[in-house]
Amino acid sequence: MDSRLNIGHYISGGAHALLIGYALFGGVFSSEPEPPVVTGVDIITSEQFDALFTSERPPSAANEVEVPVAPEISDAPPAIVIDSDPTPEQNAPEVAETPDTEADPETPAPITPPVDVAETVPEITPPAPPEAAPETSVRPNAAPVTRVAPEAVPTPQPDVRIADVDQAPTAEAETETEVVETREETARQEAAPEIPTEPKTGAVTSSVRPKARPNRPTPTERPSPTQPTAEVPRTASSDSIADALAEAQAETPAAPSGPPMTQGEKDALRISVQECWTVDVGSQAANVIVTVGMSLDRDGRVVGGSLKQLGASGGDENAARAAYEAARRAILRCQEGGYKLPIEKYDHWRNVEITFNPEKMRRR
Repeated sequence: MDSRLNIGHYISGGAHALLIGYALFGGVFSSEPEPPVVTGVDIITSEQFDALFTSERPPSAANEVEVPVAPEISDAPPAIVIDSDPTPEQNAPEVAETPDTEADPETPAPITPPVDVAETVPEITPPAPPEAAPETSVRPNAAPVTRVAPEAVPTPQPDVRIADVDQAPTAEAETETEVVETREETARQEAAPEIPTEPKTGAVTSSVRPKARPNRPTPTERPSPTQPTAEVPRTASSDSIADALAEAQAETPAAPSGPPMTQGEKDALRISVQECWTVDVGSQAANVIVTVGMSLDRDGRVVGGSLKQLGASGGDENAARAAYEAARRAILRCQEGGYKLPIEKYDHWRNVEITFNPEKMRRR
């Protein structure tokens, strides 16, 4: 137990011993410091500093350029001096000194005559001119002969007058007193035993007969679809409603063309209107079944003024009017940019009748 309590003393004593030993002998193991870098510096005066930069500058160019003075030229002609004695003075010929024959003359070196080197210029042969293609002239076609005669007559000269017979010109008179009848040279018109035919050419002289147009198929008569009649219950309605129903039943619309509308397209229109239709459950209009008719343009929009009430049942006149106004607002509110209907079936959905039934809504 005593040894365990003294462990801290041992550790503390060992640490102090290491610290004291490092303080005493730590410098032995350190490396020598690097020598400092020394740079030499010269001290100069300001005049020497300016002289260093002045010597490096290039010499400046002279600003002033001396203009040479042109010599004066006199307009007067130069004076001509004529000597009175044009004979030149003849000087006595100088006597050439006779060379000393005793001295041995130096033998001159042989002179090699220069060789004339003529530049050899190659002869350039001009290209041969291209051979001109032989001029080919198209032989003119002879003028067609319009006159037929038993005997062929050559073409007369252009300056000869055309006549029925050939006639030679008048011959010159042998004597001055001889009277000769003046005759003009004439020739018969050019003729041939038969009219020559034109030569055959590459032009097409016959054409293929066009094919006959196929017979138009006879249109098959389609059975006219029966127009569904609106179910109008027998109720005590006003005279205006009865007149509208009678007018709707009296009109016989023309049979629409194109394929009929599918049940899916009808349901799509019904659902589009039903989304905007609201029914006041607490009012009497909730028990009224009203039928509304309208006309649509090709964009699926309601034609202005075409909405009308075709029938109502299940309530009085005020309730029927309220039910019609609710149906009218639903149709106009949901059309927006137009109901999405197939344009190729426009004849089928041009005039639409919708029955608004609070319990069940259907399109007819």
